[in-house]
Amino acid sequence: MAEDDPRGLQVAAAALLLEEDGSELLERLGRLRSHLEHERAEAPERIAELLACPVEEREERLRQDVRLQTWGVCELLIAMSCELRPADPDAACHLAALALTGAERLDRRQHAPSLVADLEARAWAAAGEACLGRNDLAGAEDALHAAAAGLAQGTGDLLVEARLLEFEAAVRRDQQRGGEAAALLKMAAARYCEIGDGDLQERALAAREAILGRRAPDRLSPSIAGGVS
Repeated sequence: MAEDDPRGLQVAAAALLLEEDGSELLERLGRLRSHLEHERAEAPERIAELLACPVEEREERLRQDVRLQTWGVCELLIAMSCELRPADPDAACHLAALALTGAERLDRRQHAPSLVADLEARAWAAAGEACLGRNDLAGAEDALHAAAAGLAQGTGDLLVEARLLEFEAAVRRDQQRGGEAAALLKMAAARYCEIGDGDLQERALAAREAILGRRAPDRLSPSIAGGVS
């Protein structure tokens, strides 16, 4: 879920209402938006610093450098993982793992725990998609369970849920469990319909049709883990 769009801020508001009274909500949402904009603006430079380190040192650098522990960095790492997955699933998995490390260290004073859980679910899904790209079904299944745990602790955002349903469908498809995959995609399409996103609804239905053999299959699994437009 992207926290900068109107729907994202509505979800953030719902999460914050559980933590503080409504009189402070608008002020805190304003601070949240400003803070996120600043983090996102800095994210490309911060990630360039991180990726300039040797591969084996990046995780520890992320653990130690508070400047890298931001929502913007985590979000961009997930997006980069999704972009790299078709060509280089190993690199995509590495970036998703870095996003998870960063998410664990996000300041909960700036980001509600339920929002962080949504972000972690997306990062696990990105890792799982990368596992599918290198034919690691066991790794994809493990990532699916971890993503589901994040979803259970999250905000209840239907967009995150729908995209995880698409990921689970991709796992079941590759496990030759086409009936389950088709049912999951139907559920995802229903979630997209509920939130009014016709393009994503059409994508889920097209993937379902491919599994059912009604159109040419698309081997590219949906980039369900990336940012929300």
